[in-house]
Amino acid sequence: MLPALKEWYSRIRGFSNSTIMESRLKVRLYPEWRQVQDTTALASYVRGDGSNSGRLQFSLAEYQHGKVPDATEKTLIGICEKLTNGVRGRKEMLSRSGKCEFGTYGTVVAMGDFPIRLQVWVLSNERVFILVTHTCEKEPTSQEVTEAEKIALMTGFS
Repeated sequence: MLPALKEWYSRIRGFSNSTIMESRLKVRLYPEWRQVQDTTALASYVRGDGSNSGRLQFSLAEYQHGKVPDATEKTLIGICEKLTNGVRGRKEMLSRSGKCEFGTYGTVVAMGDFPIRLQVWVLSNERVFILVTHTCEKEPTSQEVTEAEKIALMTGFS
């Protein structure tokens, strides 16, 4: 799990992050993608054999009690920006937000020296926050980037 994500979970009151919730995470993959074992994320996937692929990882937090958190597009982008702060030698950063199958999302793409490319999405239906990261140590293909984006925005929770 990214250090910034651990910090985010520790600051959110009324949320739980449990491996029991893994079965409730709904990820729809393209045929080239496969799951890999990773103890730092609820679910982790690579494209093809993984040797030239970035890692697509999923984590989530479910609202349990207290004041309902602010899940505006601006807030979601702010979370994504914070989570991309660790990109060394950042050269470019792009952000956008909107509606997705799950509810609302914010995403930030950061490009730099290491990792070469990091894209973070936070999806929210106001009660559940799904964090998706696509971390690439090598330059990804445009097809991988497009598929990762579609997979992230098709993700749900039941």
